Amino acid sequence: MQYSIFEEDTIYEYFILLSPNWGVKSKVREMKSALDAMIGLNPENMKSFAHISLYKQKATEAMQVSKKIKKLLNGQKKFTVSLQGHDVFKQGDKRTLYLKIENPEPIENLLALLNPPKKAAPVNRQTSILDKPKRVTKKITPHLTIARNIAKADFERIADFTPFDYHAKWECDKVSILRRVWGTNDTYDSVGEINLL
Repeated sequence: MQYSIFEEDTIYEYFILLSPNWGVKSKVREMKSALDAMIGLNPENMKSFAHISLYKQKATEAMQVSKKIKKLLNGQKKFTVSLQGHDVFKQGDKRTLYLKIENPEPIENLLALLNPPKKAAPVNRQTSILDKPKRVTKKITPHLTIARNIAKADFERIADFTPFDYHAKWECDKVSILRRVWGTNDTYDSVGEINLL
């Protein structure tokens, strides 16, 4: 048996997100409880925390991720996030109940900085304009999830959406960085924050 003199680096999943203030977090927790009482939610939905996702990435060192984000966000200013009631994403037979963001532009700007478009791979041979590959751009709708992957049949049992018609504002003054071991469902641990000006 041969042993390596080098330890294998642990690979982590880094989750970059915007975290609302305590009042919004508390209200979203209340909404999850109300929804759980109406239709029953899975444990994953009950334990998830209020946030706006920016992106996830795989890396070994928190410092690498933090430096990269700090560089990309250099000079970015804080902004107000306005929540404007609820809406629904429909994905096949699943539903996601979320809070709409009235002013998504500042978040979209952060997304564009953190996720620059990938350069298209060169096409070696093109016989006609019809052969030209189309670039697929994924439209991301900034939102704050209340519960995801709700079965359509369960979702249709919700008689009253009034508890989810929530309006609030908070000042977004930082980007949070969380991590967990890659490929696990462990709870994320906070590893840093990048302050906005």
